[in-house]
Amino acid sequence: MRCPEPEIRPGRKTMRLRSAVALLPVIALMAIAPGIPAETTRTLRVELSADALQRFAVENLAGVMRVTTGDVKTVVAIATVHAESDELAKAVTFEQVTGKTGLPTLRVRYPLDQESVLRYPGRRDGSGLLGSMFGGSGTSTEYDGHRVKIGETSGVLLYADVDVQVPRHLDDATFRNLVGALEGKNLEGKIKFDTSSGDITTSRVRGDIKTDTGSGDVKASDMGGSFSCDTGSGDCDLAGFDGETLHCNVGSGDVTLRKASARLVDVTTGSGDARVIEGDLAEFRAITGSGDVHLENPGARLARVKADTGSGNVVLRLGPEASFEALADQGSGDIVVGYKDAQAIVRHKEVIGYRRGDARIKIDVDTGSGDLTIEPGA
Repeated sequence: MRCPEPEIRPGRKTMRLRSAVALLPVIALMAIAPGIPAETTRTLRVELSADALQRFAVENLAGVMRVTTGDVKTVVAIATVHAESDELAKAVTFEQVTGKTGLPTLRVRYPLDQESVLRYPGRRDGSGLLGSMFGGSGTSTEYDGHRVKIGETSGVLLYADVDVQVPRHLDDATFRNLVGALEGKNLEGKIKFDTSSGDITTSRVRGDIKTDTGSGDVKASDMGGSFSCDTGSGDCDLAGFDGETLHCNVGSGDVTLRKASARLVDVTTGSGDARVIEGDLAEFRAITGSGDVHLENPGARLARVKADTGSGNVVLRLGPEASFEALADQGSGDIVVGYKDAQAIVRHKEVIGYRRGDARIKIDVDTGSGDLTIEPGA
């Protein structure tokens, strides 16, 4: 017995299917078009002069930069240049120059006097082809004395991936990769990671560490010393910290800190949540324009919490024996306390906070619109 064939009714789904089928030959033709230039590569190597090791920078315009500790006495950097022609690849150099502030700098130099729009395909996840059909994004920046635009689909193909090996300890180092990912592993010292558009990833890095990206996420793990995260648009995610201070400033994005042990954690978000999970802090400060504040701190050394939200809830999960004095200034919202022996603080017939025990932890909360919850952690 034959099963009846399914009925196909005209409508939006059919039109979408026909459009998708019609698009496939176009994509296939673009992928195999003989006019698309082939990519060529070239490798450049440079070493930092020994007298510049105390304070230096490494700079690249577009690509991926990776920084690791190596068996080296000075900084050794290798750039793999990707270009759409041999002529373009040969026009790129890797040199030690003097930066704007007189800083010795290993800089990948591009022929920006000839080309003002460069193409960097980024992750190569297949989005570039469709992006070229429906419009792509780009970043305009200044580099090496020139104004340049980096696009995903427009301009000549030209970028460099840079691998940097450094001695174990760095007195004062800056690694700047304007467009593309920046990675650092197994490093120690005073170090800044800087990118205009790209993610920053650090692992097992200790010292005075700063990360700064205009647009991108910061992901860090197993960090120590002091650490700062600054993103215009992107998340800051840290897993594992043992040190003095943690500073996170995010224009638009979430801050999540896991297993952080610090004297001070200071978080500011314009739009996004601030979360500390498994914290062991002495002091916690958080400001959010629009977002929640969430602190889980079972440790006994917590002495001060200050949270300010324009619109968002504040949740504090403390140790079972925590003693505190919590005062709240709320435009609208409730105070919920999960410690049964906490005593209400009343002013002018209004509950403005709670006190428990000897009030060792001072808690100050200001919310335009949001609840305050204080309860024992799990």
